[in-house]
Amino acid sequence: MENSTNHYLFNGVFPWLIDNEFRKGRDILCLPQKESEKEQQLQQALKDSETRYALATQITNDGLWEWNLSSNQIYFSCRWKAMIGCSEQGIKNNPIEWLARVHATNIQKLRDNIAACWIGEIPQFEIEYSLLHQDGTYRLMYCKCIAVKNDQGVVQRLVGSQTDITERRQIEDQLNHQAVYDRLTKIPNRQLFIQKLKELSQLPRHPEYLFGILYLDLDRFQQVNHNFGHSIGDLLLVEIVERLKCCLRTQDLIARLGGDEFAILLLGYSDLDYSLEVASLIQKEFSLPIKVGDCSILITTSIGIACIDNLDTQDPMINLIELLQNAEIAMHEAKAKGKARSIVFEPVLHRQNLEHSKSKNDLREAIEQEQFELHYQPIVKLDDQQLIGFEALIRWQHPTRGLVYPADFIPLAEDTGLIVPIGWWVLGSACQQMALWQQQYQGANSVFISVNITAKQFSQPYAGDIIAQILDTTGLDPHCLKLEITESDIIKNIDAVRLTVEKLKILGVQLSMDDFGTGYSSLSYLHSLPVDTLKIDRSFIQNLDSDRSVSPSGNRHQLELIKTIIKLAEVFNLDLIAEGIEREEQCQLLLDLQCKYGQGYLFSKPLSSIEASNLFLSN
Repeated sequence: MENSTNHYLFNGVFPWLIDNEFRKGRDILCLPQKESEKEQQLQQALKDSETRYALATQITNDGLWEWNLSSNQIYFSCRWKAMIGCSEQGIKNNPIEWLARVHATNIQKLRDNIAACWIGEIPQFEIEYSLLHQDGTYRLMYCKCIAVKNDQGVVQRLVGSQTDITERRQIEDQLNHQAVYDRLTKIPNRQLFIQKLKELSQLPRHPEYLFGILYLDLDRFQQVNHNFGHSIGDLLLVEIVERLKCCLRTQDLIARLGGDEFAILLLGYSDLDYSLEVASLIQKEFSLPIKVGDCSILITTSIGIACIDNLDTQDPMINLIELLQNAEIAMHEAKAKGKARSIVFEPVLHRQNLEHSKSKNDLREAIEQEQFELHYQPIVKLDDQQLIGFEALIRWQHPTRGLVYPADFIPLAEDTGLIVPIGWWVLGSACQQMALWQQQYQGANSVFISVNITAKQFSQPYAGDIIAQILDTTGLDPHCLKLEITESDIIKNIDAVRLTVEKLKILGVQLSMDDFGTGYSSLSYLHSLPVDTLKIDRSFIQNLDSDRSVSPSGNRHQLELIKTIIKLAEVFNLDLIAEGIEREEQCQLLLDLQCKYGQGYLFSKPLSSIEASNLFLSN
């Protein structure tokens, strides 16, 4: 019977392994045997077929089985038995040997599928179930079954295969876990947090079951990585998560949204002040240094708070995704107000955020559509007001707002990183205009163009090469270009600035320290950096009075500072330019103090390129 079963199973499950010769031999068995030679061929074909079947069952990882419904006997292949740790003789050909090992949570579904196949309701089925191993553990199996009918259409046999997918499922589960959990801190990541918010958003509102979200951003965390190394930074994040967990209940959910950003979902509370209490508790935890290895690190956090209560809206459903966005907006407001604080979201913040987003989009369009233009403020000799240079000043010709001044969009450009492409556009346009003037006017060769350049531009690895390329493309003499960088930017980025400046000095480009005296100066930097010019900030000039004896004490202090700056320029052999001169008295006082150059509305407002061209004619 077993040979017959094996032959049928082989034919039913692996028909592709049976060659044409054997198929012909099977048909011939039904005919009268007249020649012994043909009988021998048939016997050999049958033997070869059984050999191939035996090899196939050994090679395949699937366990094969065949259930004879009339005798209620099941044939299990050796591989099937090995899957559950049994030997060849360890299992009898009884269905109970199989069904009794199926986990209780799966047995009914398996029985239903077998019954449906048995009575012909379905031709086949596939199912997963857990099967008891000899070692007492359950293995996850994938089973396929096909019903085999006789000539009358009655199901006689069920034939199938079984695959152990335990390890594959474990790997899948592990990958799925890694996809939604942060590997470092072992808490949910953004993907799982968003998924949870969407699920909870399907719940109806209830006045006694409130939700709140805290959005946390660690302040200056990049400095920790820079000062202590990324390994210490990682350990700090793990310790921070543990501290945050101590501030929460078991039902609250914490997730790591990004590098140093976390979100906390507060679930099912009734006290409207609960979210504020949690935020206060977290801020208290962050007021203490965190011990990481041999390091003691003090780090603060900015927290945005957004809450849902039954008074927010008449909508019966909740929208936790929107709540997360509101919490993030509040967090950015907390950082803007000085960091290390908690801010509760208010609708006005949402409107401000929309306006901010629109402004960013407008700024990008301004770059793409070339809505910027340059104006040029003359720089003159104070004694005879002879033109010696221009400072290029950017303006934004907004399609609806009209002319927008730098103070209204440069901070936004710096925040978004758009200041870099804008800055290079300014430099290129100014150099091109100055080169054009030098071609058109004979006296223009002795005039320089002064252009503000940001620390972000200077910090780029190839800043010197970019500037050299702009000079080469426009044809401007490098000696006629003076780059202005603010004092604070120089101090903060001294190493990057020094490398770029060295390249520029080889070209002949001059460097001006802008707004000198408003930041934290260092005489060593003045000595080590090849600065050519100091610019006295307009804040020192505005309150100057020619009558020194009656000047308020604050003005006298400013006067003494100006004297000091002028003396420094003299000691270091630097040119000196005073900004913001608006009155004759200021100009005369600066001349008395031996300041030779200046700019301001006393001499001229910033001019368009056409208006500035007329100055060459008048000079």
